[in-house]
Amino acid sequence: MQAQVGIGTITPNTSAQLDVNSTTKGFLPPRMTRLQRDLISTPAAGLVVWCSNCGTSGELQVYNGTSWTNMMGGAASTSLPVVTTTAISSITFSGASGGGNVTDNGGAAITTRGIVWSTSPNPTTALMTKTTDGTGVGTFTSSIGSLSPATVYYIRAYATNTTGTSYGSELTFTTLGIGSNYGGGKVAYIFQSGDLGFVAGETHGMIASNDEWTTRWGCNAVTLPGANGTGIGAGAQNTIDIVGGCAELGIAARVCDDYSIISGGVTYSDWHLPSITELQKILANRSVIGGFNSPYILYWSSSQNGSTFAYCVRTDNPGQNYVTNKSGGDYGIGTRAVRFF
Repeated sequence: MQAQVGIGTITPNTSAQLDVNSTTKGFLPPRMTRLQRDLISTPAAGLVVWCSNCGTSGELQVYNGTSWTNMMGGAASTSLPVVTTTAISSITFSGASGGGNVTDNGGAAITTRGIVWSTSPNPTTALMTKTTDGTGVGTFTSSIGSLSPATVYYIRAYATNTTGTSYGSELTFTTLGIGSNYGGGKVAYIFQSGDLGFVAGETHGMIASNDEWTTRWGCNAVTLPGANGTGIGAGAQNTIDIVGGCAELGIAARVCDDYSIISGGVTYSDWHLPSITELQKILANRSVIGGFNSPYILYWSSSQNGSTFAYCVRTDNPGQNYVTNKSGGDYGIGTRAVRFF
């Protein structure tokens, strides 16, 4: 076609090869992302496109024969970076590992990148809870700390260039807490200030075995030297004293001392029969730990009370100490092993 073309007019302007005339519609150039624009093979000078993700809300751009410019002749706006959020791993009571991958810089240098997290959805870099993990495109890893136990967190990777900050998809994770699977069993109690084993700024406590048994305490009418400790930290020594002083098989302390389990490729064999205080602390959290299904509702502690009795706890009243004959009656009493972490 050699003639002038008029759309909406039968008398196109003599200086125009194409004259579009309308009072109700506009001219719509090709619309594409910056990446799509950059895939145009050998663009001609004067080529016009609408870059849908350039700048803050899109930009009309023209190729000047060397580079893309805005309609004023200035440098074309860049787009936001493209970043993805990598899966969360190594979750603990107070931390986790994460990261991201910047797959496109948006046409401008990545000045900062990292991850940001919150206990509320859609965290942004306006928060203090974020990492800064280098610059440029590619993968990066991040270490998250100072988290609270048993808490749900929302996390996103971010990347920033001159256009602004973009975010990867949002992921969630829950830090370990009471009831979490950990260390071969279930987290049953976290040490508090004043507890033996408490260390400020660290998380330590007790793990209850997932398995439980019905046993007798053993060595009825025999006072076992040393098996009288009642506090937190006493259960391990009580168990040593019971196993060393009572040769009976199948007793509560021996079952716990012999217990071993492999979890996550790690063997856990440092279990003991809890002292009365340890047992009370664990039973107070029984609803989230699970188990404690003894039909007789009583569970042994390793705390001896004279030659004939030992302390136990009822699941329906864990705050109260009870003393029971070491024989455990006709059917035995519930037994649950614990270990410290």
